[in-house]
Amino acid sequence: MTGPQARPDNRYWRGALFTLLACLLFSTQDALIKWLSDDYTLLQLLLIRSALSVPLMVLAVRARHGWQGLTTTKPAAHILRAFFNLIAFLSYYFAISRMPLVDAVSIVASYPIFLTLLSGLVLAEHPNGRQILAIITGFIGVIFIVQPGGSEVDWLGAGAALFGCLMFAALAIQTRRMSVSESTELMLLTGSALILLVSALAAPFLWIQPSANEFALMLLLGLIGLGGQYFLTNGFKYAPVYIVGALEYSTLGWAAFYGWVIFHDLPTATVIAGALLVVGSGLVVLVSEPGKQN
Repeated sequence: MTGPQARPDNRYWRGALFTLLACLLFSTQDALIKWLSDDYTLLQLLLIRSALSVPLMVLAVRARHGWQGLTTTKPAAHILRAFFNLIAFLSYYFAISRMPLVDAVSIVASYPIFLTLLSGLVLAEHPNGRQILAIITGFIGVIFIVQPGGSEVDWLGAGAALFGCLMFAALAIQTRRMSVSESTELMLLTGSALILLVSALAAPFLWIQPSANEFALMLLLGLIGLGGQYFLTNGFKYAPVYIVGALEYSTLGWAAFYGWVIFHDLPTATVIAGALLVVGSGLVVLVSEPGKQN
């Protein structure tokens, strides 16, 4: 009886490894975005990133589903999802460019809280008592991080992080609604395609000629982003959502590390306390999902 019982555990370990690798890559991507955003606009960075993503995603769709995989009967749904994707990433990267890395990532880590609220409004999946208490705790954690009574609050950065968090939750809801009939590869492709279109239209007005080394970093940024998407997709493939969601909080550790090593930003005790509240509340939300397998 060892074979069948061991397989789920092996798959979970594989999914956990994929998720941790994805978190490392996404955190590295965030650090590169913050580093390069001092000299280049976010749309220029997204242009390079999406210019790499789109052709590779076309090949991925073609390889897995054939040319028919590039067609859909729900173009409006794809456009809406792509819009949420664009606004979420622009808001998040804008916050990163203005705030200490760990502060911005800690605020966006409250994403499960927004997701739970939207699930009740859009999908009629209402939170239970523990989740409601966790939502309240998570909001307290966000207040700790933002510190609205402080004298040096970057309201634009904090507001962008919170708005991006809301958009990421809307993106997740739309993805869940579409995943019944639409492939993951096509959804990723249409999301990248809209970013490419918008950033290409803005390029003549915002483009700043990079040096060879900085252009190489931009290309690396695109490759790291693709790698992160690949590993996270496989994380969800092999492990339950509550395991993947819990492990995604490892990005906070990487954000603190990069913030300290590269940008010399050390999180304050208040930010650390707020981050712990956000993580704790998010874990409660995740493990309290009705579909969780014990």
